[in-house]
Amino acid sequence: MSYSRPDETWGYEPPEAAPPAEGAAWGETYPEEPTRSERRRAAEAPGPRRRADTGAYRAAGGREDHTLPPPNPHLIHRLPAIAVVIVVSAGLVLGAQMERPVYAAGIAVLQIAAVVLLTWVRRIEGAWITLVVASALAVAADWVAVTWQPVSLLPVTVLLALAFGAAVAGQLVRRTHEGVTESLGFTMVLGIAVCGYACYIALSRLGSAPPAMYSAVVAAGTAILAARAVDLVMPDPRINRQVTRGAFGIVIGTMCGTASAAYAGLVIEGPDPEHAAIGGLLVALIAVLSDLACGYMSASRRIDGAGTAPNPVVSAAGPLLAFAVTGPVVYLLSAYYMID
Repeated sequence: MSYSRPDETWGYEPPEAAPPAEGAAWGETYPEEPTRSERRRAAEAPGPRRRADTGAYRAAGGREDHTLPPPNPHLIHRLPAIAVVIVVSAGLVLGAQMERPVYAAGIAVLQIAAVVLLTWVRRIEGAWITLVVASALAVAADWVAVTWQPVSLLPVTVLLALAFGAAVAGQLVRRTHEGVTESLGFTMVLGIAVCGYACYIALSRLGSAPPAMYSAVVAAGTAILAARAVDLVMPDPRINRQVTRGAFGIVIGTMCGTASAAYAGLVIEGPDPEHAAIGGLLVALIAVLSDLACGYMSASRRIDGAGTAPNPVVSAAGPLLAFAVTGPVVYLLSAYYMID
């Protein structure tokens, strides 16, 4: 015995869609996106020249809409990142061959620059607490990295814990407690960043580790430099619609960093090429993603409607954060893995 289901759709006509409710929420209409030919004709039309439409940043009526994807930054605004990568990479490698106090002074300049630029990009409540705690931690971490015997990251870790307590105390004395969690979390991120730069000082004091450190720094610098250079010629497709970084640059940068570390292992006496390549892959990946994180921080502030720092500031802050975050990773790889 079989049963066949009757055709229940016979003679059934769906009701018409209800008209949209009238009111302020439904009154505004948005025009359809122009085609490529229409955009080309608009760009070639006589009159004042306008920037190329690289991702909409203006809503209907020409007013600015911070929820739309921003346009790609101008070429000049992308150059500070490349300059910072070259200066920091050369400074970390060449400075390690100088006297430790001189090297620590140069690292302190990078730490203060990273604290100021990243705070400018993030724009948190109670920024004075972040600046004071991170700057004091930078000076203290550099001092123990130069003078502590034997060389160890233990005193730097203790100082980081004390900085956390100081950040909590600073939040308690604020007049308003708005954005306490965000401010405290970002303060600790900067604390880890300045301690990461102090790791380069401690690593330069180890006898057999500096050659491996050179290989790791070259990997990080090459990865960021290649990613930024690829973004100059291939800014699209983006890694995210709201972040002005190209997807090709992230992938190519990581591969270039790995290859440069392997080659450094061949020409630098110390690290084995195979170990240098594996360590370079980790360092390059962390450096590229940390550089990308700065773009996400800027995008989150813009989407929230709180504005953002100028493009050159965001561009320069990314490499500073990348070298800071890779500091502990470079120390561990150089001291315990990459050296023979």
